[in-house]
Amino acid sequence: MHFSKASTYGIRSVAYMAARGDREMISIRELSRELDIPPAFLTKVMQRLASRKIVQTMRGYGGGVALGRPPGDITLKDIIIAVEGDESFHPIGLGIPAEQMKKTPDFFEKWSRLNNSIDLFFSNTKLSELCPAGAVVKTTAVQTTAAKTPGVKTPVRVAATGKGSSKPGKHSV
Repeated sequence: MHFSKASTYGIRSVAYMAARGDREMISIRELSRELDIPPAFLTKVMQRLASRKIVQTMRGYGGGVALGRPPGDITLKDIIIAVEGDESFHPIGLGIPAEQMKKTPDFFEKWSRLNNSIDLFFSNTKLSELCPAGAVVKTTAVQTTAAKTPGVKTPVRVAATGKGSSKPGKHSV
């Protein structure tokens, strides 16, 4: 299963808002800066999340985005479907036609159970579990080989897996 950059940014953004522990508006500019996400891309992701009432938006002075529902009412699947669309949770395929997979019933059963487990995980994991109020969710800083000066830290992007990633595109789960 792969998540697009948009899904990863959606999860990170909503988790950041949940961790703040308030329902106050935060500007796209501030959210973008805190999470190191391009503002134009983040705006598009927030529009998709707003269409499913995961976030609420307000234009103008004091505007921005905020959680549209309590974190305990938002699942990871809700976020991914809002960003990627309803088709994003079809069973994972191996590129093998279903008819051929059914010829090996033991394998097909195991594969079906795996797909069901993945769906259940995302359907049952609430935002409040991922990121309780008060947790710190933002881009982490780690020392890299490029920063040779002791104590100098260079920011890296944090993928959905929690591991640093500098590669654009999809993040595997």
